[in-house]
Amino acid sequence: MERLNSAINSLNISENDPHYAAEINKLKEVEEQLLDRLHEFEERKRNSSAVYDGSEYVRDDDVVEINAGGRIIAARRGTLCQIKGTRLEALFSGRWEKKLQRDNSGRIFLDVNGDCFQAIVDFLNEMTISSEEHPSEPPTMIDVGYKQVLVQYLELFGLRIPPQMPDSNIITQYSQVKLLHKWLNEEDGSSSSICGGGTSDVELSLIYHSSKENLSNENFHSRCANQGNTLIIIETTEGHIVGGYTNENWSSPDDPMSIGCWCKANKSFLFAIGFDMSSPCKMDLINADCKHAIYNCSQYGAAFGGGCAQCDLKVTGSRVYLNTGHIYECGKSEKLMDGHSYNINEMEVFRVSYVSGVPHTHQQHHQLRRYSKRKHVKRFSKETNRTINEKWATLRELEAELCSLEESFEDEELFITAFASGEGKELITLNVSGTIMVTKRSTLQVADDSVLARQFDDTKWTEQGCTNLRVKEWSPDEVSDWVANTAHIPDDVAALFIEHEVSGSELVALNEFGLKEIGVKRAGTICLLLDEISTLKKTASEDVVTLIEHSPYCFGKILDYLRLKRLHDENFIDGPPLPTVCDNQKNRFEKVVRYYFPGDNSKLILG
Repeated sequence: MERLNSAINSLNISENDPHYAAEINKLKEVEEQLLDRLHEFEERKRNSSAVYDGSEYVRDDDVVEINAGGRIIAARRGTLCQIKGTRLEALFSGRWEKKLQRDNSGRIFLDVNGDCFQAIVDFLNEMTISSEEHPSEPPTMIDVGYKQVLVQYLELFGLRIPPQMPDSNIITQYSQVKLLHKWLNEEDGSSSSICGGGTSDVELSLIYHSSKENLSNENFHSRCANQGNTLIIIETTEGHIVGGYTNENWSSPDDPMSIGCWCKANKSFLFAIGFDMSSPCKMDLINADCKHAIYNCSQYGAAFGGGCAQCDLKVTGSRVYLNTGHIYECGKSEKLMDGHSYNINEMEVFRVSYVSGVPHTHQQHHQLRRYSKRKHVKRFSKETNRTINEKWATLRELEAELCSLEESFEDEELFITAFASGEGKELITLNVSGTIMVTKRSTLQVADDSVLARQFDDTKWTEQGCTNLRVKEWSPDEVSDWVANTAHIPDDVAALFIEHEVSGSELVALNEFGLKEIGVKRAGTICLLLDEISTLKKTASEDVVTLIEHSPYCFGKILDYLRLKRLHDENFIDGPPLPTVCDNQKNRFEKVVRYYFPGDNSKLILG
């Protein structure tokens, strides 16, 4: 806002030009439109807060109990809210406390795989005792069959994992890990994803490790050919680190058409750490359209640049030769130029995958930014042009910031409404051969023609827990009826509850003092009522359970898929992968799927 005010003050000048007045009026009009839009947004947030916000009552040290699909998980609110700006932080921030769906015990309910959510909480717990140089390990599952489910939940909650360099013996300092990920993200056009503690859209998989395999040109090509994008990291015997990235395949020795030829790779780059430089350096292609970015030749291992003697970097056997400045930018040290060669102590090659970014909005409602492409003003004096253009730049920044705020709030509101809100009576508790699972009725109805959907549709399904589970929703008449039907309670006592309009939520909160206040006098009656209220509260918190006589493993896989399918249908995640089932359970899993999804319906889950 300081820049905006400065620009406004600078425009309090006069010029005898009708175009000047028109330009100033247009600036004022646009400014008023944006400020009105900002005020409308702030009013919308205030109205939402008045209904749902409970943040004034929450603290970072609060212990939050979560029913994650039937698994009870507890964590400090501050632990759950560490990663700011994520859906997970919004969920537990307190901003939507009064809107969150809860089970019969008052715990926040999330319709997710409990083991996967526990893995996320384990990661957050470790974050509280980790440092930047030694970050927490990314969430993992002991059973790799749940890895893809976990990945979908990370996307759902807006979580990106801190940069990793798995299994590397060369890149061991976290500052180096972050830097390499930053460079790789830049090539993917997403460099903004890493800052500070940082996250990354890059996944690295080690495919060649010279200490475990013989270091040779032949082994490099056989292990690294046709692997897509690759990152090569070389450590010299002097401790220097050098390498390169390419977004094109290395060729196989069996492909005579590609061996001994150059290849265009417009996002390739070289890098170096050490070599008497004060800081690491990245060397981009001098010309991104150059057709000599990498060189495939059986006489060499990895080779970047012009080929033969003019390679900027090439590996031959156990030596690396550096001659930067030809196809790639010149390195910041003489040791990177003029054909210097070094013995290789270790060489690693990683396959590089770019994962899809987490959407910032539920359906990504892109708003047209009306002023982003407005041409610079040139018709007035130099100083006036500068001031007017600065004012337009400030308004563009304000519009961009406002769009970001609106989209973020819209996404947060839609996420809470569609994923984390609802009535407790819509929760279904399942006893799957002794294993308790809890889900939403809408999840079981994802596939319209399935046995599950029919079992829990409106015509056959009765509300779990009947009246008792809705005690807090009772009207004064229902409370009075309950008192009147309670054994050994005098009729005139029931009338006292009607007279004072005691609701269900007030009933379960009554203590001895409260009963005396509404007029109950006899000690014995008070004791009877307190005992019955205690029993009622216990009954109200117990779930009525539906028995499922199938394998918990197989039914759990089906339930995981239905949860992800519902999230996909609501545009929160990409299409869910088919369940990964261990070999010794495949036949049973297929049989259970076909029972619940007969005929062609089974293709939904079996493919």
